[in-house]
Amino acid sequence: MDNELLKHAQQYIEKMANGIDPISGEKVKSDDLINNVRITRCLFYVNSVLKKIINKETKAKNNNKRPFNLPIEKLKEYEYYKEPISITKIVKRINKLKTDIDMANLKASDVANWLVDVGLLEMIEYNGSYAKRPTNKGKELGIFIQHIVTSYKEFDQLFYGREAQQFILDNFENLLIYLKKC
Repeated sequence: MDNELLKHAQQYIEKMANGIDPISGEKVKSDDLINNVRITRCLFYVNSVLKKIINKETKAKNNNKRPFNLPIEKLKEYEYYKEPISITKIVKRINKLKTDIDMANLKASDVANWLVDVGLLEMIEYNGSYAKRPTNKGKELGIFIQHIVTSYKEFDQLFYGREAQQFILDNFENLLIYLKKC
């Protein structure tokens, strides 16, 4: 299936559903056929179906990648931050070491779940939902919570010091074994 052609068709349908001529980009007259309620509903329905198909196609392409499996020797190229950083930044630095474009990326959530599995993080109930927090062992390794306040929101974020980053890299083979089990 030609995904680009499908996206193009979906954009046309969406414009027509919104009463816009897809060729000229102008609003159509109120008495135009595409402004008929039944036709508009049909166009919106077809638009939603096409979006779902496009999303499935995109996910299928991404799922065709080989599982993450970085050779341990590549980790020697990891550049440590002097100051503590988030798990997302650690994972981005690890993913930059990949040379195989057909390999899936390592996910921060997978690393965090592994850290729960090895006892450095734990799941606690917090404000009606669950959150990951460092255990005493995790705190000793330099994992800590920092409360962040922005103009948009307030949240707690975990940060990982040099020792915690080193732990992840030193135990990378165990992380890869954990990922294969999941």
